[in-house]
Amino acid sequence: MKALPELVIIGAGGFGREMYAWAEQSEQYQRDWTIKGFVDDNLQALDSFPSPGRLLGTISDHQPQSDEVFICALGQPGPKRKCSELIESRGGRFTQLVHRTVVMGHEVSLAAGVVLCPYAVVSANNRLGKSVAINLHSSVDHDAEVDDWSQINCHCDLTAAVKVGKGVFMGSRVSVIPEVSIGDEAYLGAGSVVLRDVPAGWKMVGAPAKRVG
Repeated sequence: MKALPELVIIGAGGFGREMYAWAEQSEQYQRDWTIKGFVDDNLQALDSFPSPGRLLGTISDHQPQSDEVFICALGQPGPKRKCSELIESRGGRFTQLVHRTVVMGHEVSLAAGVVLCPYAVVSANNRLGKSVAINLHSSVDHDAEVDDWSQINCHCDLTAAVKVGKGVFMGSRVSVIPEVSIGDEAYLGAGSVVLRDVPAGWKMVGAPAKRVG
């Protein structure tokens, strides 16, 4: 039997250590790949935080092997994009990670690198772009889109036909009403309730959400 590819997790911080457990509990573990370990530019990342995973070296120096696949576990869209594109430029192949508790509807499109954490809900006719992360207990309602690199944190509620651009960050418990569009690289602070379109690059906080900064 041909050996399975090995998963390398980019980032050994808190989200990365969580990701190791989610990987072991995923649909893909021991079906599509096994787990090799982490890469992180902080070689002391695991010194104070015990983990079953081993640190393989730095992101900057890592040369992807033919039997490796990758997931990025960096929680900020900018660094996530930078490090993922670096590995991709060296021939690295990105996989998907779907926890076994995820609820998913029909006609859902998941790009390479998508991470769906425990108890996420992805409804019908959704599209999630490259390396999008949907964190614990968050939901994406029908006909919604989340573009590349965006980070949707815990307990967020993206309702019907919401459009989220590239590199968007949503803190925990953000709610977005139907048919609202969020521009590229917008930042929505924790607990924000978004009632209208958000232009690219805006930082929004509050209920209802208002621009700050």
